[in-house]
Amino acid sequence: MVVSVGAQDQGTGSRDHGVPIPAPAPARLLLLGVPKLGRRWPGVVRAGVAVGLPALAGVALGHSAVAATATLGAFAVVYGEGRAYRVRWRVVSIAAAVMVLLAGVGAAVGGLVHDATAAGGSALWGMALVLAMTVVVAVCAFVVDGLRLGAPGAFLPLLTVEISSALPALGVSVAEVMAWAAAGAVSALLVSMSGRIVRPRTPERAAVATAVAAVDTALSDPSSPGSRRDAVRSLHAAWQCLHDAALVGRDHPLTRTLLAAHLRCAATVDGVDADHASDDDDLRPQVPLPRPSIRYRLRRASHLRGRSWTIVARLLVACPAAGLLALGFGVGRPDWAVITAAMILHQGPDRVLGTYRGMHRFFGTVLGLVVLAVLSSFDLPAAVLVLVVAGLMAGIEAFLVRNYGLAMVFITPLALVLGSRGTHVDLMTVSRDRLVETVLGVAVALVVLWTVLPGSYRRILSDADGQVAATIGRLGDAREPGAVAELRRDLEFDLHASTTAAITAAHTDPAWTRDRWPEHHHLHELGYRILTRHFGPRL
Repeated sequence: MVVSVGAQDQGTGSRDHGVPIPAPAPARLLLLGVPKLGRRWPGVVRAGVAVGLPALAGVALGHSAVAATATLGAFAVVYGEGRAYRVRWRVVSIAAAVMVLLAGVGAAVGGLVHDATAAGGSALWGMALVLAMTVVVAVCAFVVDGLRLGAPGAFLPLLTVEISSALPALGVSVAEVMAWAAAGAVSALLVSMSGRIVRPRTPERAAVATAVAAVDTALSDPSSPGSRRDAVRSLHAAWQCLHDAALVGRDHPLTRTLLAAHLRCAATVDGVDADHASDDDDLRPQVPLPRPSIRYRLRRASHLRGRSWTIVARLLVACPAAGLLALGFGVGRPDWAVITAAMILHQGPDRVLGTYRGMHRFFGTVLGLVVLAVLSSFDLPAAVLVLVVAGLMAGIEAFLVRNYGLAMVFITPLALVLGSRGTHVDLMTVSRDRLVETVLGVAVALVVLWTVLPGSYRRILSDADGQVAATIGRLGDAREPGAVAELRRDLEFDLHASTTAAITAAHTDPAWTRDRWPEHHHLHELGYRILTRHFGPRL
């Protein structure tokens, strides 16, 4: 079976300027909005405890100067949130191993740069750290985007490299950095899994409750696109959590509750803005399938015309440029400029949302420096400083997904406190350097976002639709039940990717997207008809 996707990058689909093309949310909501995402406080508490336990133990054992370094490994606790215990241990373990490894990489490179510059070497030695951070964020961003892991994405691995690179200049060895990061990693795993002993179904219950609440909100205000979008996303997240827990397909109370909410939402969404490119397109009256295999998702991401390589290409341009500019402006450590540029670019190619993210980064950093100034005015004992770091980590977990600007208010002092080992810093110098680096990083990121691969949204949508067509073709030729089941999972994943690509294109170039939309929409409808009518019953 062969399915043609005629129009490629020129958009030769039928012209229909009556098609409603989605626009980004109002600036006020994007900049100041803090969406509700269900019960956040358990994850917030876990983040703080995972940091506080090993660090306080270190203080008690006489290692006050370096104990807070355990935070680097404890970052892994964030990656387990929202996941069933059945898979959570594996996700947190992998994230923890990555954090410990990257803490060692950052410390090793930072030590090399410090030794070279202390011996009278050129300031350009700082580019070694810039290049190391560039490689790390490019690899992590590719994997995270390819697997569709979502926030916090590549941010915490890069932050680990950035913080650990400052420690050798303060007399902390690579071995010490990795040892304390490993202690934090163990704490993250234990804290993340601690609830399994008492209430083994808590993650699934929380995910279903969040989805039901989001559906109720959407049904109470069916005219709100934002509420419908939140409901659809919450439903998909809850189904994936139940898939991870191996509850889908079983007669379980949580499955029945989620199924009822799904049907109510699907009945409301069905037929509303039928030609509108939105996340609502991905809610049909059928149970979402589990994610495809890791191998499939990474192979899918390896397409050079796809979004993952677009993200990587922009990072490879922006990060070295930001670091080089920072060194040119006389900033001794260019790492903050690099991480600023990277964090604006690593979550996707959407230029409009990326621009707002740049504004979040700047204003959040300014407010974070104010928080640092307040903290620096006190001579805090080591144990109290650990509690402050734990509180900052809890704040990051509370806001990182909901409002990046607010998260930066906690990230900025956390990075500076850990990077200075809790010692007093020259506040004026630190504030000046951070502001300069932030401005440079934001400026470079926005220039790259709008000028490097400017037509990428067209290639990304063409690639996404082409992959849907190819999977439909393979599904039509498949006969073995196992192969059919695997291709159904692949097709649903590809349909989600095509929706995301269509939304990005609509934000970037509404006129081109209107031309392309009828063809995209018809292919999308065909894909879901095949999933529903031929290969799976409706609910």
